[in-house]
Amino acid sequence: MPQPAVPDPMAGPVQRWAVLGTGWIAAQFVRALQQNTNQRVVAVGSRTQARAEEFAVEHGIERAYGSYEELVAAADVDVVYVATGHLDHFAHAKLALEAGRPVLIEKPMTPTVAEARELVELARAKGLFAMEAVWTLALPRYSVVRQVLASGMLGEVVEVSANLGERLVDHHRAMDPAQGGGAMNDIGTYVMMFANEVLPGLRVAAAHGMRHAVAGVEAPGAIGQFHALLADGRDRLATVSASMMADTPTTAYVAGTEATLVLDAPFYQPGPVVVRFHDGEELRYDEPALAHTQLFWEALEVARCLDAGLAESPLRPLDQTLATLSLMERARELMGDPLR
Repeated sequence: MPQPAVPDPMAGPVQRWAVLGTGWIAAQFVRALQQNTNQRVVAVGSRTQARAEEFAVEHGIERAYGSYEELVAAADVDVVYVATGHLDHFAHAKLALEAGRPVLIEKPMTPTVAEARELVELARAKGLFAMEAVWTLALPRYSVVRQVLASGMLGEVVEVSANLGERLVDHHRAMDPAQGGGAMNDIGTYVMMFANEVLPGLRVAAAHGMRHAVAGVEAPGAIGQFHALLADGRDRLATVSASMMADTPTTAYVAGTEATLVLDAPFYQPGPVVVRFHDGEELRYDEPALAHTQLFWEALEVARCLDAGLAESPLRPLDQTLATLSLMERARELMGDPLR
């Protein structure tokens, strides 16, 4: 098995990070950078000064701003990490880009293709770096996956499958349609991304979802789980599913004519890579399942790209982000669940 081709977390080019947002993912991101890298988190912004200062004290950040406008205008900032809610990504990433700041935008970049395309066009027009924060693709595990696929070890890929399920019905935001909640935005990004990374150019052939009814609420609930069938121009197939109504295996595989690559749960986080051949031979790469403590790998990719003068990451080019969002949007249409 190939070994990961990844940078030394403590030896990369240092960037000064500003964090826009103070929720759970922002805290995980900051903690991962501070504990594992030489990157510097120098500023944080929130909707109120009190919340920004609370977050800054908790994480040892030197500057706190009570508005996002102040944050993106702050001196001595190299890149802004946008970590607000799904429906706010567009406005906040646009704010940063218009202020001349490179951005790492939490996934999904935006819930709609139209908004994402506008951000892509703005970043390209200004010559600024922009990347969707699909941390999965920067992990050492996925360096191994890419090398296996590139080597031809699997033969011709004929089928891809990815599943992700975590019971989140009581989460304050995840099931709220008014906040962009539902299985597609919160976790569907991962399965759609995985399928389209392995078989670029997929289309959605079919999709069906199940809504989560909220007791005492007449309005339709969010799509709590969905399944989708995808195909490429050669009719190679991908099946993807995501659920926030139940815990599911959360595994993935890539099946080829010579061998099958298997990713144990959770497939989108750090963990092993297994290749099984038809004759029973098995190759294995192992790494500890360290979950979100490894969010720093995406920050290292941003730092590397900025140091190299790149406006896009080869690990997650902006056109691939748009392609994944197109799959998500089409699946929503087939499920009768356009964004409101």
